[in-house]
Amino acid sequence: MKRRGTWAAVCAAVLAGAVLWLLWPGGGAEPTVLRSGTEHYRVRLTVERSGTGPVTIDVADLRGRPVTLRSVTVEPVMTNMGHALEPVTTVAQGPGRYRAERLALPMGGAWALTVLMHGPEGTDRATFPVLVAG
Repeated sequence: MKRRGTWAAVCAAVLAGAVLWLLWPGGGAEPTVLRSGTEHYRVRLTVERSGTGPVTIDVADLRGRPVTLRSVTVEPVMTNMGHALEPVTTVAQGPGRYRAERLALPMGGAWALTVLMHGPEGTDRATFPVLVAG
């Protein structure tokens, strides 16, 4: 019985390491692209450089068509440390595309970026986990 618990713990550790490796944004490497969805939208967040932005947010309806929203903001929170930064307002770049040029995350570690999409259906939220090299 102890052997099975040890095996499960090893598998969980390997899986957690693989997820961290896949989500870890490399400094100057390929952009990190994360996807999520809400009741009304499909959301793609692209982080170009770890910790300093810019970030691009693509919003589409459930059929994949770009959506024009009243506003899109990003709320960065470092949940483990209890840090929350001022929300960053994005600038519309075209239908369904929004960009925040400088989303500065001041310390390395696990962050949660909550994207708030203010549209005709109300406000939708999508939260993305981002690891910043420190």
